[in-house]
Amino acid sequence: MAEPDDDATVAVVGLAVRVPGADRDLDRFWRHVAHGIDAVSFFTPEQLLGWGVPKDLVEHPDFVPARAVLDGADRFDHRLFGYSASDSALMDPQQRVLLECAWAALEHAGQPPVAADGNRTGVYVGTGLNVYLLDNVWPNQRAVEAAGGLGLIIGSDKDFAATRIAYKLNLQGPAVTVQAACSTSLVAVHQAVQALLTYDADVALAGAATVAPPTRRGHRYEPGGIFSADGRCRAFDAAADGTVPGDGAGVVVLKRLADARRDGDTVHAVVRGSAINNDGLRKAGFTAPGPTGQAAVISAALEVAGVDPDTVGLIETHGTGTALGDPIEVAALRQVFDSDRPDRAPCALGAVKSVVGHLDTAAGVIGLVKTVLALKHRTVPPIAHLSTPNPRIELAGSVFELPVAARPWTPIDGVLRAGVSSFGIGGTNAHVVLEAAPDPAPRRRRHVTELVLVSAKTAAAAEDAVDRAVGFVARTAPGDLADVAYTLRTGRAELPWRAAFLTGPHGPAAGAGAPAPAARQVDARARARGVGLYLTAAGELTGNRPNYDADPVYRATADEGAALLRGQPLDEPARERATRLVACVGLARSLRGRGIAPRELAGTGLGLLAGAVVAGVLTLPEAVALLRGDPAPARPRPAGLPLRPAGGEPLTDAECADPARWRAAALAPAAPQPPPPDPDRLLWVEVGTSVTPRFGPDPSALPADRHARLLATVGALWQLGLAGPWDPAYDTGRRRVPAPTYPFAATRHYLDAPATHLDTEERHH
Repeated sequence: MAEPDDDATVAVVGLAVRVPGADRDLDRFWRHVAHGIDAVSFFTPEQLLGWGVPKDLVEHPDFVPARAVLDGADRFDHRLFGYSASDSALMDPQQRVLLECAWAALEHAGQPPVAADGNRTGVYVGTGLNVYLLDNVWPNQRAVEAAGGLGLIIGSDKDFAATRIAYKLNLQGPAVTVQAACSTSLVAVHQAVQALLTYDADVALAGAATVAPPTRRGHRYEPGGIFSADGRCRAFDAAADGTVPGDGAGVVVLKRLADARRDGDTVHAVVRGSAINNDGLRKAGFTAPGPTGQAAVISAALEVAGVDPDTVGLIETHGTGTALGDPIEVAALRQVFDSDRPDRAPCALGAVKSVVGHLDTAAGVIGLVKTVLALKHRTVPPIAHLSTPNPRIELAGSVFELPVAARPWTPIDGVLRAGVSSFGIGGTNAHVVLEAAPDPAPRRRRHVTELVLVSAKTAAAAEDAVDRAVGFVARTAPGDLADVAYTLRTGRAELPWRAAFLTGPHGPAAGAGAPAPAARQVDARARARGVGLYLTAAGELTGNRPNYDADPVYRATADEGAALLRGQPLDEPARERATRLVACVGLARSLRGRGIAPRELAGTGLGLLAGAVVAGVLTLPEAVALLRGDPAPARPRPAGLPLRPAGGEPLTDAECADPARWRAAALAPAAPQPPPPDPDRLLWVEVGTSVTPRFGPDPSALPADRHARLLATVGALWQLGLAGPWDPAYDTGRRRVPAPTYPFAATRHYLDAPATHLDTEERHH
């Protein structure tokens, strides 16, 4: 059995779905899978006619009024993506759903959904036929004329599914729309894997969406056809007579395993190998399944993976529940997996279509997501609606079993492995070999107060996002909060409505009934003014142990200062001034390390000397030497930031270069003075031996804990739009973890199809 090569193995690091019955909720989707609960809906004639389903179809004796549908497929968060309401209504809902899934998948992976320039993130996605264009848009002549030809094409054509995502999310790797009928999304996964292994991309999104308008709810049953007579998909069951159509979408985020380990990503599962092929002429007809091609693609994927078929414990099948397809699929599987190994553990078959219906282009990726969740939960899920195995499926003497209830998944040779198949009409077959994620590397768990940042496009979405984040933090183990805070800070877009809150005893999640933090809009006037640091070095000398323990930038300065003072013959006043200086410099550096970029420094007394160190005029050793009365001259340099005495003008280069000024500052007391007399020009933060904002927040309402107080100040500035990226020192050892994703504030953008109506007498009959 080959061991995985991290550079040749691909990690699944992010997942997002829109599935019937569970919508975007992965946990609910898994519960439905684990309990065999299907999500098919059934409709009344009145509903169908009101949606525009033809009357003669509704009244046909073989019509089955069933489909697995998505709630809210007619809604879209156009504000988040910068679309007008009219353009949103024209756009194929499949592409809208796919765009939101791409955003959510990147956030689930802890990646910013709008990437920085220079990224190499690829997109491989597809959609189903744009029935919305045919049934809903074309009949609306006014909307078609207003859109114009090019506008209508850009909003409707499949060709733009991948490039739309790349454009809106600034993804600069390959962007390729994939089309292979029912196997589209698993083919997209294969292509994304290949792009990573050939270094065309460093991150890749793969998936698809199929969403039909209400005019397509229901189907005609034809004996021997693909669609079932009762609206249930009974894969591998004796009563199986077809599948049921469904709407859905899924996107996965993939990275090379070595990169995922390096970057601290959560790895949900790994792709050991994948393959695609086509049946060619080796089948009964164009729409018929081909066992030879199916067996060949599975064998090829296993060979690429370097995996012994005897170690595979679960196969997520194409599993349409058709009289022809299921026996052929099992026959193909037996060609690959039948084994002479006497202790061969059974291999379970799975069929997600029995839960969510046949999602067409999205079927393969939803089967992949289901299997990733099964690996994470170490559970073999059941096949829904399975009571009596289909006698035409030859299971006797095979390695396969048909699970009717969830059971623990026992590793084979110490590993959990699975395969996922997807076979498209027309003969394009795909198979992916998955393996349980390797154990994560040990990490340092941190039990300190953390700052959680949340933002959204609108006030309503921000309120929802805050509620989700507060609830999630309340349910998170204290040792994991650092990873959650890191993920929400670095793996989300920075949007104009913002809220910030602290974890632990200083945060809203500390106790029931604590008020949720309020979101506020970025203040353009505050951003134009900028922030200044007013350094005083005043305050209580004790109390910075929390900063020392939690803040690597502060700790580095404190350690440097302690080393400079160690063994020095200082009287008590000089030692106190040195301690104040080091604390003041350390806190100012910490603010800058947490993304606060002051436009100006002001200081008074000893604080002015601290300002000289922060501005780069003096080094910390030079400043401490002055405090010791060391005769060795300091060599002042020009200030890297405007530096002024409180109430005075910024020092010139010549004034900065005067050693006498700094010797005088070294002897000055640490006494707080009023901030500089221009609070309307800058937002000031006073830095003594603790941090006090001189804007907005009431200092009396701030935590007494010095570390929490500093974080609260950073959060307040970030809400105003005055904080940037943090020093990487704060993120050492941190991991990207699943955390609440964006609460899309969707509104209805939909052109309804012309409805058909029964007259009153017909309705009564």
